[in-house]
Amino acid sequence: MLIFFMALFFIVLFICIFLWGYEYHSQKKQVVAAYSLSLNEKNRLKDGDILLRHGYGFVSDMIVKTLNDSTGISHCAILTKENNKWIVIHSVSSTLSAVDGIQSQNLDEFVNQSKKNSFVVIRYKRLNDSDRCKIGTRAQYYLQKKIPFDNAFNIHDTASFYCSELIWKIFKDEFQIDIFDSKLSSAKYDYLKFDIFLDTTNYQIVIDHRIKKD
Repeated sequence: MLIFFMALFFIVLFICIFLWGYEYHSQKKQVVAAYSLSLNEKNRLKDGDILLRHGYGFVSDMIVKTLNDSTGISHCAILTKENNKWIVIHSVSSTLSAVDGIQSQNLDEFVNQSKKNSFVVIRYKRLNDSDRCKIGTRAQYYLQKKIPFDNAFNIHDTASFYCSELIWKIFKDEFQIDIFDSKLSSAKYDYLKFDIFLDTTNYQIVIDHRIKKD
């Protein structure tokens, strides 16, 4: 029994050291990258745009590998304005953030937390600018409600939201549009993938850093 607990202790210790080292090196890469949008790119943004990225850290890398949908994306968020400044509203687990669930941060910080050449901005085509502004307004509504993160990734339980579930719910609320309509009847985890956001039938790709060479 003692040998079992000692072995378990060393396994847990190894995992902790591995994860600490992984996060440490990820943070160093983030600092060196100093990732940002140009002024020209910021001028192309509109309220209600959807932001996609591959974040730093073990969890983000595992999301990309597990989903294996060729996009290289691990997270999505909504862009809107508050006091005439761009803010990002998104849902993040407490394992990655001091706040569990829906939260906001400034745009520059969100971009800097993205891996270099992973950032994408998309815009839903089938709405005018006035209607798209409702996306940000509804996101701020859920921000005020302090909706927690959906760790079960259950899209049928709307008491909590994972990142793309928040966007899905907003489109259902405001426009009666089911952006995952083609995914829900597919394989169990298909509706977790980000490839649907790069379907140019429904979305305009406004900025795509994935095609940059440096």
